[in-house]
Amino acid sequence: MTPIDLPAAYHDLLTSTIEPEGFEIPHAIGVDADGALTMFALALPVPDAYQRMVSEWASGKFSELIFAFDRYALPDQGTTLGDLMAGWHFTLNRPRPFIIECRFGPREMRPIDWSNAHWNAALTRELRAHIRASFGKRG
Repeated sequence: MTPIDLPAAYHDLLTSTIEPEGFEIPHAIGVDADGALTMFALALPVPDAYQRMVSEWASGKFSELIFAFDRYALPDQGTTLGDLMAGWHFTLNRPRPFIIECRFGPREMRPIDWSNAHWNAALTRELRAHIRASFGKRG
């Protein structure tokens, strides 16, 4: 079995599911050790969906997991289109934050950006907060 390029597959999924109003339901894709894919429809509020993805990753079931949420950007955040998907690619080596800038009309999807300083810092703060909420002090 040929290994899948999960970030490229995820980008293709987003490109094929973008609607004129944006992304109705965010999705995630997990790959297990045998290369089997699991797709998640994250029809939950963002905090709950984040918690679900952190829990899925912590389960040890996946060798890779990728997900993102529809966001908008403000000036001085290193973006040009205003809308974006911001998320995480979890691998056995390390998690990596990313954004994909998009425009809903006319439809446009930029390549994955792994190096946006503003969003990488914001996503890292979010992830840490969700990890603390899921696995922090227990009474």
